[in-house]
Amino acid sequence: MVVIQVVKTIASTLGIIALADFVSGLVHWAEDTYGSVDTPILGKLVIAPNLRHHAHPREFLQKNYWQSSWDLWLIGALILLAAWALGAFGWDVVLFVTLAVNANQFHKWTHQNREENGPLVWALQRAQLLPTQAHHAGHHAGSKNSHYCTITNFVNPLLDALDAWRRIERA
Repeated sequence: MVVIQVVKTIASTLGIIALADFVSGLVHWAEDTYGSVDTPILGKLVIAPNLRHHAHPREFLQKNYWQSSWDLWLIGALILLAAWALGAFGWDVVLFVTLAVNANQFHKWTHQNREENGPLVWALQRAQLLPTQAHHAGHHAGSKNSHYCTITNFVNPLLDALDAWRRIERA
């Protein structure tokens, strides 16, 4: 019985990580595909910096953690409050929110070199447990219409193989 519970917990954890990565990609895809600097509220706050990032990929490294992630923390806090109010608050929601609010930090690490990331992040990237520079480079190449997910190296290949983003657009 304990083994079954451990397997379920591992499967749930991996599923939550994949879901957080997919959501980070979905938001990134929506920004790139449908956002413009003229979009009300989000245009200047989110879309304009994203467009600048595509033109100058390392520019956003000049922002500190809170400047890069305040909006994700706000959304994350709202998700936690909603989960608590609905009686759905648990480790799984906390894990999802923790990953999601750090999506921009994961993204930053893909634009930093080994020295900038430090030994721990570099080791986790080498072990493929964090997204790598080589993997994320697929997003900045060509038409910038793939590799939207920023939390792992595992969800993008699946979505790209399924042509998921174009299918979502057609739907």
